[in-house]
Amino acid sequence: MELIYKKSLGILCILLIFIGCENKQDSDLKIGFFAGLSGKYSNLGVSSRDGFMLAFDEINYTIKNQKIQIIEKDDQQKDQKAKETIEYFVDNNIKLIVGNTTSSMTKVALPLIPKDTLLLSSTASSSFFTKKDDNLLRIQVDNSSKRYISLAKSFISKGYKNIFFIYDSKNKAHTDDYNYILEKIFIDQGGKKYIGKEDLNSKYSNILVQLQKTKSDMIVIVGNSVDSASIIQYLRLHNVHAKIFVSGWAKTNDFIMQGGKAIEGVLFSGTYDENSQDKRFLRFKTAYENKYKKSPSVFALQGYELAQIIIQNLRNSMDVQTLKQRILQIKRYDGLQGDIIFDKYGDVMRNFFMMEVRNSKFVVMDD
Repeated sequence: MELIYKKSLGILCILLIFIGCENKQDSDLKIGFFAGLSGKYSNLGVSSRDGFMLAFDEINYTIKNQKIQIIEKDDQQKDQKAKETIEYFVDNNIKLIVGNTTSSMTKVALPLIPKDTLLLSSTASSSFFTKKDDNLLRIQVDNSSKRYISLAKSFISKGYKNIFFIYDSKNKAHTDDYNYILEKIFIDQGGKKYIGKEDLNSKYSNILVQLQKTKSDMIVIVGNSVDSASIIQYLRLHNVHAKIFVSGWAKTNDFIMQGGKAIEGVLFSGTYDENSQDKRFLRFKTAYENKYKKSPSVFALQGYELAQIIIQNLRNSMDVQTLKQRILQIKRYDGLQGDIIFDKYGDVMRNFFMMEVRNSKFVVMDD
């Protein structure tokens, strides 16, 4: 009888420990993170995730004695996967979601987000989300006329007036914006309509044929790092010598490694300088390189900055329901390179500057 009692007591203790662990886990604050972590856009998603996770590593996933759980999902840059991911987060009562890293997937996800749930993105840039009082906040500058005025003026001042536009149709929410707004601003500043447009997913030989029919002096490419580097190599190999400008989407170490000598002289417009001596940036860079054994991309920086904004506000209050209002009330945040300033809609603006690839490095241009 005594033996049965001891066994029963032991089982009861185990059950109580298990229940205690379950209740403790239920009391954790869960943050959903989803992005394209596999496939052709994985560099963007993985870099953003790594920067985001680093910020929580630094606080041991704990705020005000409450543990933070990051629930990570891969949407594979597919509509159905994005929908399934949001359904999972909603079914598991996760009210704070970080994602997606592309505008196209953000456009799929946002209509499915309940009103009591906040979606935050570090990289979605489409103007589709601009000036809307919704439950999306982002720290990526949107595709707006303000962003492109200085770029268009720069092209014209250097004598580039015949633009051939190459874009990735698989991220239409972003590339359609880039296409429409840049062309409009370019014309407004004294330029003219693009002399040609081609999908980056077309055969390179077809793109080459179309380019050879024109007298382009500037090629604008809006695509990811690997695809952008690949098409540039192909064009240079086939004696296309026009100046090339590439969108910030491709501004990563992969672009440098994949492009080789072909990308020397390629232009970018950005808000981050990889050679910055800002102490905050250098601390982040050292921590990132120690953890991941590689240099951070701009997407890693933005993932980290977004996490820092979340952490700062959760330290003031763990109430997710008022998080958006509290983020916008503070308005100005310290970024790794300059301030991050939100407007009343949750959109941000930063100063852009021109950069050029020189000796396999992104270098800020003096003019």
